[in-house]
Amino acid sequence: MKIQSNEKQRASNIIWSASDDYSIQSEFKIYDENGRADLYWNYVIGAVHKYYDYSKLQKFFSLIKQDSDYDLYVNLTWIGLENCVYEKGKAERPVLESMRKNYAKKVLNNGEKPSDDDVYGIINIAHLKRALGEEPIIKEQCSEILNRLEFDEFMNTDDIINRMNYILNVYFNFNPSNKKQILLKKKFNNNKMIHFGEKSKQLINGVPLFKRINIGSAEYTGNINFDDGEEKRNKFVLHWLMFKEQIDKNEREYIQNYFGTSILPESTTKLLEQNICMENHMNCHLHVTRGEFDNNQEETFQQKITLFQRKKNKEYYNKNIARNNNSISKLTNKIKNTMLINFQSSPNKSKAGKLVSEKLWRNIYLNDSKVFLKNVYDDIGDLSVDIMIDASASQINRQEIIATEGYIIAESITRCNIPVRVYSYCNMRNFGVINLFRDYNEVNKNDNIFNYCSAGFNRDGLAIRTAIHMMKGSTYEKKILIVLSDGKPNDITKISSKSLNLANHEYTDTVGVNDTAMEVRKGKQKGVTILCVFTGKDEDIPAAKKIYGRGMAYIKSPERFADIVGILMQNELKNLN
Repeated sequence: MKIQSNEKQRASNIIWSASDDYSIQSEFKIYDENGRADLYWNYVIGAVHKYYDYSKLQKFFSLIKQDSDYDLYVNLTWIGLENCVYEKGKAERPVLESMRKNYAKKVLNNGEKPSDDDVYGIINIAHLKRALGEEPIIKEQCSEILNRLEFDEFMNTDDIINRMNYILNVYFNFNPSNKKQILLKKKFNNNKMIHFGEKSKQLINGVPLFKRINIGSAEYTGNINFDDGEEKRNKFVLHWLMFKEQIDKNEREYIQNYFGTSILPESTTKLLEQNICMENHMNCHLHVTRGEFDNNQEETFQQKITLFQRKKNKEYYNKNIARNNNSISKLTNKIKNTMLINFQSSPNKSKAGKLVSEKLWRNIYLNDSKVFLKNVYDDIGDLSVDIMIDASASQINRQEIIATEGYIIAESITRCNIPVRVYSYCNMRNFGVINLFRDYNEVNKNDNIFNYCSAGFNRDGLAIRTAIHMMKGSTYEKKILIVLSDGKPNDITKISSKSLNLANHEYTDTVGVNDTAMEVRKGKQKGVTILCVFTGKDEDIPAAKKIYGRGMAYIKSPERFADIVGILMQNELKNLN
C-alpha cells in the first residue's frame, strides 16, 4: 500500500501533538487499511514518548530481540503500554474514550477469531472487549497474563519493564537476562515456530509488529517491507503455558503461593470439600486464607500487587474521608435506631439469661434448656453478620470503591456491637479462595478490609454455599449474610459431567445465575438472611435481582450509600424480630 506524503505528515503531527515534543523522529507511523494516518494508535505512540523513558523501553526490546518469540513479547508489551497511556490521558483528553472504543469495535467487527494457539490474538481480543466494558471468557492462564498486562497509570517505566520481566519469566519461562537460556530456546524452537519471515527484518530497535495489532499498515524508518503476499500468521504455540501447567502439579501449593497459607489443616480442608464441593461444584476445591505467607518465603509479585492495591484502597478512602465518615455515622444510627425500636422490650425464652424458676421443671422432666428469659436488645450476641466480597477480576476497575463500601458496612455494624466477619472470594484454576479479613471477635481489624485485591473468576454458587456452611458452625441464632457482588457468576471450570443437572455446561450466564440463585434459596431455607449490595453494571441488574430478589441494594451515588444500605438493613432487622 502506497502512503501519500500528506498522510505521513499527518501521522507525524499526531505523534508530535501527543508527545508534546516536536523534535521526535518517530521510528514508525501507523495507517489504517485505506492508507490514512490512524489517529488513535499514532496518539498512543506519541503518548508513550511523553509519559515514559522510551530509551529504557528500547533497551528492554533489544534485550529480548534475540529470543525466537520476541515478536510476541513485544506485542504483548504494547497492549500494556496502550492501556496505561489511555488511563493517563483520558482525563486530559476525554475524546480518547470514544477513539479507543471505535478502534476496538472496528477490530472486533472484523470477525476474525484467533485460533486456540494464538496467544497474542486471544489476549488482544479479550483486551479490546474489556475496553468496551465486556468481560471476555478466555483460558485462565491468558486471563492472568492480561490482568498483569493491563498496566495502570501509576506505573513508571521501570515498573513496566519489571512487570514484563515477571510475565515472561512466570508464564513463558523466559528470563531476558539469561543469554544461555535464549540460545537454548532459540535452538529448540527453530523448526517449531512460524514467523513473518527473517527475524532481522521484523524489529528494528524494538519497534512492535503493528500488523499483529490489527492496523492497516505501519511505516518504519528502517528498510522494512511487509508484503501481504509473504506475510505469515504468527502463532505462538502454548508450549510454555503447558510447561507452566505441568510444573505446577501441586495445585494447592500453587494457590497457597499465590494467595497465602491456609488457616485450616489439610485434613479439615478436605473434610470441608467433602461437604461443600458436590453436585455442580464436584470438581472444585477450597482454600481458606488470611493472605499471610510463610516468614521464610521470598516476597512474591502477587504480594507486591496486594500491597500496592491496599495503598490505592486507603488513598481512595482517605480522599473521601468526610463523606465516608458521614456514611458510617448515618448507617450506624439507622441500625441502632431500628434495634432500639424493635428489640428493646422483647423478652424471649432462651438457653441463657434470667432464670424463670417456675419453668425449671421443664428442664428436669422435658429436657427443655430454654428456661431463661432474655431481652434481645441487651443481648446483641444473638445476631451475627457475615460480609462476603466478590474479588474476581471483573471488579478490577472498582477495587477501591468496593473496599470502601465493605469497610463502611463493617465499621457501622461493629459500632452497633454486632459480631461481624468479613472475607472476599474468588476462583482460580479449580479452587474457591476465601480470604478472611476479620473474624467475629476481631473488632479492631476492619482496616484489613483494605487488603482487598481482585484476581481470577467468581463461582458465586460455591461461594454462597461455603459462606452458609461457615455460618452454620457459629453459635449465633440469627444470621445475616451481606454479599457485595456484580451479579455475574463466571468461572472457567465447567460443571462436572458427574453432576445430575447442568452437566458439561460453562459456569456463566444463565447457568451460573440459576446455580447461585438456588444456593441463595437453600441458604434462606436454613434460616440465613441473605442480602446483596450490587457492585456491577446496569445491564447485570436483572441477573442480580433473579439471584437475590428484593434483598438487593443498588447504589447509584456514593452519597446515597448509607441511606440505601440502611433501609435494606432496617427491613431485615424488623423481619428478624
